[in-house]
Amino acid sequence: MKYNNIFFYTFILLLTSSFFVSCGQKRKMVFDTKPVSIKQFDVPPGADPNVPAELGGEGFTGEGWETKTDYNLLGDEEAVKGGSIVMSIPDFPGTLRTEGKDANSYLNRVAQVLIYEPLLQLDPVTEEFMPCLATHWKVSEDKMKFTFRINPDARWADGKRVTTEDVIATWKLLVDPGILEAYSNILYGSYEEPVAESMYIISVKSKQLNWRQLLYFSASMFILPSHYIGGISGSEYLEKYQMKFIPGSGPYLIDENDVKKGQSVSIRRRSDYWAEDEKYNTGLYNFDLVRFDIVQDPSLEFEKFKKGDIDVMNVGRAQWWAERFDFEDYERGLVQKRKVYNENPNGVSGICLNMRKYPFNDIKIRQAFAYLFDRDKFNEKLFFQSYFPVYSFFPGSVYENPDNPKINFDIDKAQQLLTEAGWKEKNAEGYLIKEGKIFEVELPYGFPGAERYLTIYQEDLKKVGVKLNLRQLDGSTNFKLGNERNFDLITINWSGLAIPNPESSMGPGTADEPNTTNWPGIKDARIDELCGKYNLSFDRNERIKIIREIDFIATSMQPYVFGWYAPYQRLAFHNKFGFPKWILPRTEDYLRIPILWWNDPEKAAEYEDARKDKNIVLPKGEVDQKYWIELREKREKGIESEEADEE
Repeated sequence: MKYNNIFFYTFILLLTSSFFVSCGQKRKMVFDTKPVSIKQFDVPPGADPNVPAELGGEGFTGEGWETKTDYNLLGDEEAVKGGSIVMSIPDFPGTLRTEGKDANSYLNRVAQVLIYEPLLQLDPVTEEFMPCLATHWKVSEDKMKFTFRINPDARWADGKRVTTEDVIATWKLLVDPGILEAYSNILYGSYEEPVAESMYIISVKSKQLNWRQLLYFSASMFILPSHYIGGISGSEYLEKYQMKFIPGSGPYLIDENDVKKGQSVSIRRRSDYWAEDEKYNTGLYNFDLVRFDIVQDPSLEFEKFKKGDIDVMNVGRAQWWAERFDFEDYERGLVQKRKVYNENPNGVSGICLNMRKYPFNDIKIRQAFAYLFDRDKFNEKLFFQSYFPVYSFFPGSVYENPDNPKINFDIDKAQQLLTEAGWKEKNAEGYLIKEGKIFEVELPYGFPGAERYLTIYQEDLKKVGVKLNLRQLDGSTNFKLGNERNFDLITINWSGLAIPNPESSMGPGTADEPNTTNWPGIKDARIDELCGKYNLSFDRNERIKIIREIDFIATSMQPYVFGWYAPYQRLAFHNKFGFPKWILPRTEDYLRIPILWWNDPEKAAEYEDARKDKNIVLPKGEVDQKYWIELREKREKGIESEEADEE
């Protein structure tokens, strides 16, 4: 990266902490960490004096434009800056790029929102647009043209201004086929090339009428600096930044020296973040250092967590949640548990079947494999009845079609379907044979611990004569196989979207191109037609009906052996952090913890005292947290009351 190396390691960040005691005051921890800077260009604050007010410069009034100042805050006003947090992820990413081929990873999901910023963001409660890199925006009457005014105070981490050139360069990169990410090409190719009307004002026209076009261009496109990506092709971008993060305009940065391949990645808070004092950032981005350790073995992860080497973990196993918190630090309150019920959208989990290839190009085979996946047994024997079966691409949401086919364990039905599909004879070992070949398939899986239920599945398949070979891979390799369509069947666990986008997972063109999330190869003319209708509907109730029809068609194809979902997230953490009463954002998961939480000086001091004195017991608090669910219920009642008053 183009960093000035003088800046970085003048800051020696110690992960140990010192203490002080103030007479008559509570004891507080002093966090011996500091934010960092890579600033190279000393650009004066404010707008370029050569840009007139009517073109977004000094004196711009915003008359005739939209903006928002009465938005809800995601952060807590009591948050404190400083200190560090250590979390874990199961795999080192295949790339450190946030765009293009293989860029979808645990780490990059976090890094993108910490390092880069979009033009606009969404209110954390109402999901209305609010400022980010842009202060104001306009939508044409025909809803086909969008104009934005970039905040003249916005700066890149190296000190250069954020301008309209950066927006154009980002768009050009995303539509470049060389990034090998077909859906980005499709999505951002639905806009004409953005036009810089000045250094601060940019406009873009949509090629199609679509209610999501403003959303995707303004809030989903994270802007990259043109002085890094401008003038290079997509393929050059893939190569040049394969294992490097480009500095952004956001509150954090990653130096290549903090990337320990296969071991950890550290993300450091900037000391000169341009939007530090913006109202919408109140209580956010508090840690000086966020480190992600790579821990592939869940048992090792849990042991490291118990010892305090990891501060927070997502407890993915119901058995561990029920049985493994019997150690002293949990009993004394040093370690806490929270089950957070929010509206984080659930995606599809289970086993993806490649419908492009034999034998899963036959729906009877796909259905047979679904009938042999005994989810009730898994839930009872392994998961402590903690989960709900998936019957939809949008499980547990308003978009789920209640009329979807519901396939549950039925070994006789599976045997019947296999027979109808031509698998009638068995060899001496009991395996089905046809044309001299046994029915044998390989199932790669990237989830450590999945063998607990996959071996049961393997046994049930054997009962009907199917030989299933299990192959454990690391998550990155598993994901690569899926992106390249190089599998017969493969385990998956997709995250959901708060605003569904069926085009990305089953829409036109996604089945035939690699590097889209349409791994099973869903291709249907009616779905394509409905995607078009969905795009044109500005009425939410109508969109719900459309998504439900898409859901029914896609589910009926049986492209997945569906798994299960939970309407909550299970967190465990060492009791030294502060967090808002909502703990997590309304529609996000535990990976947003580094944005919201902070090191609480008083809690941290009490925590250290309790570690030294085993007679100290810290309060545990309530495990179940339902802030967002209760808020939703209140809002829904309020809406019902308003409607009744109107009548």
